[in-house]
Amino acid sequence: MKRALSRVRFGLCTAFCGLLVVGCKDTGPALGTTAPVGGKVTVDGQPVTDGQVSLVPFDEGISTGGGVAAGKIDPAGGYKIFTAGKDGAPLGRYKVMVTPSMIPTGDSKMPTSPFHQKFSDPKKTTLVVEVVTNPSPGAYDLKLTK
Repeated sequence: MKRALSRVRFGLCTAFCGLLVVGCKDTGPALGTTAPVGGKVTVDGQPVTDGQVSLVPFDEGISTGGGVAAGKIDPAGGYKIFTAGKDGAPLGRYKVMVTPSMIPTGDSKMPTSPFHQKFSDPKKTTLVVEVVTNPSPGAYDLKLTK
């Protein structure tokens, strides 16, 4: 009798834990259809060699799944956007922010930005891109000024 009761308790406990795990599923906003986004970041024709590119939804209704659409700038000036761990960004228009690396140099001085600071401010940036499934070549290249 004790053995049968233990088996029933074990079965009920296992079923309860299974339901608990299913009930704890993340129900955040769904990530919309994504498309690859990447390009080159330049200032007066020269590559920006470090920093980050972030996309801020311009239009209502763009769901980034609770994640940020962003990517690191590589030493050649290239970048690739990821959103919520997935390659690309949801379709739609975005304001583009470019943030320089702010790692101190060897002499402990903070580096100066190689481009105008307006590109780092979502309220002041003049860069806007539209993420589409078939962009034209260079559509996501970012040409900054000092």
